Amino acid sequence: MDGKSNFHFEIEWAAKRGDLVKIRRYNYDGELSISYGVILSRENGGADLQIHLMPYAKVLDFSKHTVEDLGPQILEIISAA
Repeated sequence: MDGKSNFHFEIEWAAKRGDLVKIRRYNYDGELSISYGVILSRENGGADLQIHLMPYAKVLDFSKHTVEDLGPQILEIISAA
């Protein structure tokens, strides 16, 4: 059996405020839609004291003109701030 370990790792997400991102979404039919946006803020937990398993960012979507909470699985950094 393996002994106890104090090893701790953290996944680094390089996104930061002001980054231009590509947003990739799939609809129910599997069709890809691509839009662009800018990261307004990064969040790891909200003021509502929820524990989030994955980090997310508040992103202004240029095509929908909305601010959404999006995770790293659908964002690609186009230009870093």
